[in-house]
Amino acid sequence: MTDNLIHIGTPILTAIGVFVASYGIMRNTENAKKRATIDMIMAERNNAELQAAIARVNELAKTKDCILATYTADENRSDRMKIITVLNQREFVCAGLLGGALHEKMYKDFEYSMLLRDWDNLSSFIFEIRRIRNSPTAFQEFETIARKWKKNPLKVKN
Repeated sequence: MTDNLIHIGTPILTAIGVFVASYGIMRNTENAKKRATIDMIMAERNNAELQAAIARVNELAKTKDCILATYTADENRSDRMKIITVLNQREFVCAGLLGGALHEKMYKDFEYSMLLRDWDNLSSFIFEIRRIRNSPTAFQEFETIARKWKKNPLKVKN
């Protein structure tokens, strides 16, 4: 009788152990993504060069009759570099979100309005860069996340 219980109990206890270990690994992975996301947000906010570039892009976007696509030309080099700085950061983060390295829901909760503002301000610049360089994939991760978030807006919390 005891032998039968051991033969039956061993696989059951092993399965339970595997389930518990798998759950622990999944939770640790989720927590690591959240930690990486918080670190990314803090790094963005503490990056003086990035913050200055974002401020300049927002200033340009608020200028009456400003078309940011015109900044692809070399005569606007300083402003063009600020635009590229913002775009490169957005592309890097969006690649991390799409690749699963960052926690998308948490990043969306923090950065939703700013990411979509940047997409709205810079999409014409991106499309012009793609046309000039004949590079249809330029900044495509940024575009993918922006379109995804526009389809599924951030919900108001009660």
